[in-house]
Amino acid sequence: MERYRQFIMACLILLAMLTITCRQAEKNRNNISEYRSSTDTCQNGIAFADRIIQDIIIKNNNPDDSWAEQCLKGMQRKALVDTLFGMVYTQKAVAYDFDTNEKLTIRQIRKIEKKEGFSRDKIGKIQFVESWYLNPDKATMTKNVSSLVLGYETYDSQGEFRGYLPVFRIILNDSRK
Repeated sequence: MERYRQFIMACLILLAMLTITCRQAEKNRNNISEYRSSTDTCQNGIAFADRIIQDIIIKNNNPDDSWAEQCLKGMQRKALVDTLFGMVYTQKAVAYDFDTNEKLTIRQIRKIEKKEGFSRDKIGKIQFVESWYLNPDKATMTKNVSSLVLGYETYDSQGEFRGYLPVFRIILNDSRK
């Protein structure tokens, strides 16, 4: 009889746990449905971040950092940087001053490239402004980059890395061209 009571108690506990779990799952589904109806959507999915700023290191400035080297293994940094500059020089993209947000001329871009301490080889960081879309039905996530800022490495008089300085901002799909 005691074993029968223990069995019944175990079944009741299991039933209670299943009920709570199912209710929580249903609540989560409802929350997602409510979020979908109240959030911007596009062909890429639900907009979970309409403007997020993200810094990405694209050049390992520490040769002893094997983790960074591994993370950047597939990065074609030089090709990316040269392509971005090429887009600006051919006016397929427009560069803007980082501080004033004023449009830069080709002449100003050339002047930046001649500036002491600047080199395309020193560009090691890109700051992206992105929108993030998640499509739960297709289990896909898409990031849409609206602008980016190139950053180049700076060093102190002893040759120690100090950080990055902005080169310029490129606004992609810029209607102000």
